Amino acid sequence: MALRRSRRSGAAWAVGLLAAEFGIALIVRPDPNPPVLIGPVSIFAGLLAAAFPARCKATGPIRHTAAGRITARTSTGERTIDLHQIRRVSSFRIPQWCKAPVEVLVVKDRHGVRLGLTDPHDHPFVKTALKRQARNPETPAPRITRRTRRILDTGTLPWWRSALSTLGTLTYGITVSLAFLVLAVMLAST
Repeated sequence: MALRRSRRSGAAWAVGLLAAEFGIALIVRPDPNPPVLIGPVSIFAGLLAAAFPARCKATGPIRHTAAGRITARTSTGERTIDLHQIRRVSSFRIPQWCKAPVEVLVVKDRHGVRLGLTDPHDHPFVKTALKRQARNPETPAPRITRRTRRILDTGTLPWWRSALSTLGTLTYGITVSLAFLVLAVMLAST
C-alpha cells in the first residue's frame, strides 16, 4: 500500500513538474522572445526534480518494533520497512542553507519500500540487521554502496568526501535546472 501510494505521489509530482514547466512554454509558444517567467519556473522545476529522491526521507519520529520493522512518516505518507529482508542500502546528502548538510541512509526492503533515515541513532539498527542477514544463508545478500558502508562503519565521511558529495548534489540540481531551461526556451521559440 505504501509503495503504491509512493508511486502515485511520484507520478503526480512528475506530471505537475512537466505541466508547470512546459505548459508555460507552450502558452507563449508563438512569441519569438519568451517571457521572463520561463527562467524562474525552469530553475524551480529543475530544483524540484533534483529533490525528487528525498521523498523517502523520514520526517517524524521513527518507531522500531520487536518484529524487526521500522515505521516512519515521509512526505508521501507512512512507510514500514522489514529489516529482516533488506535488499539495498544507499545514502545521499541533502545540502541545507546555513546549516550542516543532512546525511540520508536509504534502506529498501524486498517489497520495494524505501525509507530514508536521517538520525544517526537509527544506523545501528540497520547495521545489526545487515549482520543478521549476512549470517543467514537463505536470504540474499543486500547491495550496499561503498559510501554507505563507510558511513555505517565509521559514522561519518572524511571532510573532503563530504564536500565532494555536497558539490555533486548541487551540480546535479543546477544541471537539471539548466536542462529544463534550455528545453523550455527551445519549445517556446519554435
